[in-house]
Amino acid sequence: MTRRLERLLVAGGAGFIGSNFVRLLRKERPEVEITVLDKLTYAGNPQNLAEFEAQAGYRFVRGDICDRELVDRLAGEVDAIINFAAETHVDRSILDPFAFVETDVHGVAVLCDAALRHGHQVFHLVSTDEVYGDVAEGRSRE
Repeated sequence: MTRRLERLLVAGGAGFIGSNFVRLLRKERPEVEITVLDKLTYAGNPQNLAEFEAQAGYRFVRGDICDRELVDRLAGEVDAIINFAAETHVDRSILDPFAFVETDVHGVAVLCDAALRHGHQVFHLVSTDEVYGDVAEGRSRE
């Protein structure tokens, strides 16, 4: 049986990867309702999504994935959650590790908890190679 997801919450959707995902999804499955949740920090840019502002089935919510009440409300309106929201750049993690723990650990836990409470069977966490750190020379097969 194929699951057809019709309403998605895309956390971190104003960032580079998230906005390109939204763009692809709007092109390939325009009937899907998309709610983008983004804090619009250094990594998020509302202009990345400007083309969708007036479109039916698209909504932007400025907010934080660490906000339990907001995330719970939005999770109750969708079929699945896709998370692109994250603090990035290794140098920044050294300067302010607590921001990374707050967003990348606590925020993801808030999203997961909301997905569980609302019975979502799909929670997709998108990440980058930065979570693994540097690859020693000669060890990567890419």
